[in-house]
Amino acid sequence: MLLSSNGYRVRAASTSSDAMDLIEQCKDHPFSIIVAGYMMPEIKGDRILAAAKTAIPDTRRVLISDSSDLQALADAINLAGIHSCLILPFKDSEFLARINGCCKDYENILRQKNLKRTTKRQNQQLFRLADVFKKKNDLYAERLEKRDKTIRILESRIISAGGSIHEDSSAILKRILKKNNLIPAKDNLPEFFNRITGQMKLIFEKAAFTSRIRLDPVPIEKGRVNPGSEPVADDFTEKILMLALRALENTGNRTAINTEIARQPENFIEPDEYFELDLSQDNTEAMIKMKPGAPAGLTIVHVRQFLENHGIINGIKPDHEIESWLYKAGTEKNPFIIARGIPPKYPKDAEVRYHFPTDFLHAGKIDEDGSIDFQDRGEIPYVDEGAFLAAKVFPEPGSHGTDVFGNEIIVPEPVDKTFAPGPGARISEDGARIYAAVSGQPHLDALGNISVCPEFKINGDLGFETGNVNFEGNVIVNGTVKQGFKVKCSSLTAKEINGAQIDISGDLNVSLGIVDTDLVNVKGCIQAKFIHNSKINAFGDLIIQREIIDSRIYLSGACINENGIILNSVISAKMGIKAGAIGNESATPSRLTMGVDEHLNRIIADFDSRLELHMKTIKELSGEIQELEKEDSELHAFISEQAYIQDRTQIEIRDIEKKLAALKASGNMAAFQKLSANIDTMRKKAAEAEKQIDKGFERQDEIAAGIAQKKKRIRELESMTAELGDTKNRLVEFSAKKTALPEIKVSKHIQAGTRIVSPNCSMILNQSSGRCCIREFARQDKAAGSMVMHEIRIGEYPP
Repeated sequence: MLLSSNGYRVRAASTSSDAMDLIEQCKDHPFSIIVAGYMMPEIKGDRILAAAKTAIPDTRRVLISDSSDLQALADAINLAGIHSCLILPFKDSEFLARINGCCKDYENILRQKNLKRTTKRQNQQLFRLADVFKKKNDLYAERLEKRDKTIRILESRIISAGGSIHEDSSAILKRILKKNNLIPAKDNLPEFFNRITGQMKLIFEKAAFTSRIRLDPVPIEKGRVNPGSEPVADDFTEKILMLALRALENTGNRTAINTEIARQPENFIEPDEYFELDLSQDNTEAMIKMKPGAPAGLTIVHVRQFLENHGIINGIKPDHEIESWLYKAGTEKNPFIIARGIPPKYPKDAEVRYHFPTDFLHAGKIDEDGSIDFQDRGEIPYVDEGAFLAAKVFPEPGSHGTDVFGNEIIVPEPVDKTFAPGPGARISEDGARIYAAVSGQPHLDALGNISVCPEFKINGDLGFETGNVNFEGNVIVNGTVKQGFKVKCSSLTAKEINGAQIDISGDLNVSLGIVDTDLVNVKGCIQAKFIHNSKINAFGDLIIQREIIDSRIYLSGACINENGIILNSVISAKMGIKAGAIGNESATPSRLTMGVDEHLNRIIADFDSRLELHMKTIKELSGEIQELEKEDSELHAFISEQAYIQDRTQIEIRDIEKKLAALKASGNMAAFQKLSANIDTMRKKAAEAEKQIDKGFERQDEIAAGIAQKKKRIRELESMTAELGDTKNRLVEFSAKKTALPEIKVSKHIQAGTRIVSPNCSMILNQSSGRCCIREFARQDKAAGSMVMHEIRIGEYPP
């Protein structure tokens, strides 16, 4: 009654047998919901619902039970696949809500089944349509292939005839106009018109002055045209124009002068005698002044001739201002600015402002034996994640100017500065600020990259247990970096380096020494107790407490070994060398280079070599592309020729076929057979032409693929070249920050035989010296025509 009163159609069974019969009868017209009680007589509710699950699986199944036997209830749910279970007692509203939900579930299932049937039917139709479209597509593809082949043949004919398939009529017209300088610049028309009128005015005045003619102003009324009438040139203007042109053509020939229009002045005035000129430093202003005793009859013509004599043609003041100055020139003492050009705007170079110490280098505590305790290095810079590290002020371009002579004043391009984030840093979207991406020590390397270096510690030696280290941060090794292992990091602090390969972008700090190491590349500074039998390359300073023996060292900074000794070594330092002692009687003499950045020069030479190789390869690839394009052009001509043979053969075959029908009808079999043989020969000829055309197309496709591959390689090389060029420019920028210092300071003694090399000269010491300072000096040799001569001098050690 509850369900019926709420709009549901209900069929009830009073016994379990009746319920089973209803389930069998409703297979074709299933119920939406079957509700059964668990404790039914004869057959329990779970069995009835299990039978419903088998007979009508989509019908929703609801079981009503009490909570006295939960395990039996769970078994019933699993057996019958119950969708909903109501535990007695329950309210009518709960029952109706559960029934309503199950009805909606059943409706959704029916919709899904209908949708699947519809989808299946539509898929079948789509498969049939796809099959039809595939057949049509194959047919169209065959037609397109034939059409593409015809187009390629026509393209080959066009190209072989000297035409271009990539240039339409409008492009050809633009090219012709551009070639003949016939495309005007819309934004430049007023300036262009004024320049022309000014030049015409100068022509007339020059003609008049050269031929001793005085030109009087023409009233504006004489230049007007009567309203409604055709424009007619005034007779006076026409005569003046003819006289001016004749005067230019016949300079000094007074027979060309019409005395009715102009008359020769009685006394010719040379303007340079009465005017004087002064120019600003950049020639953007010209100032004129009238000399004492100048006659009163000076006019604009004389002023303009004076300006022309001195080559001043740009920015000349208007006539009325010049006339006003002439009228008051006798009373004014200050010069008159007669012409003003366009002053240039000079550029502003880029600037980088750092918010952390960029030259941080604490040597640590030096023990009595010369070893360095890097645990006591003072306050090390440290930043947190998100810290503001640096800001860039972008360069501002300048603008060219024009002086009063009409010459362009060229200003240089602004100098940009490297501003890039390294590991542990990020740059803002506008590229103007760099922030810390991690917490750690901020660092600026030689290439201008700003990094933040976290720390990685190794308690013990760096060897087989650790393997090689590649870490974007500071590495601290409490032991020795052993032979054969590699370390690549931001900065490295170690007790000792013995035969390892070091490549770091920051500083290298070694408590003891560097021994038997083939290569140490450092973009920062190096500190160590000693160096033995090693090769060192560094952009910063090398600070050593004791000895440098049997080593090759190339520095962009200074070599500082004030308390130690240098033996049998090659050292080159752009910023000079400070040593306690250099050489002894038993050691091979050392070679010391001061004031020369051999380290950077070697790197740039390597870059130049690689750049040259890249450019050579690009040139070779471009040449190969040209050869392929030449072959492709020849193939166009070949394909065009074969296509012509094929077309002519087909035409001849059709003509012969027409004749064959007439010969067969006439019974002339001999001629018929002869023509038939000709047809076979022509068909073979056409087939061979078709075969040659296909081969030509295949080769053209190979050429296109080859050209694309070579162009891709060229782009890769150009990208690598740009990257190398950028790195080279950064290194040059780094080198330009410090002026070279050609100086060697020796606090104890330097051994005879030591070779000294400076930027412009060299020498070998012929005798040992005590405390001294060795420098390169420049002097002028008057005997050699004031030529600048360089020499190395040994002076006293500075106090």
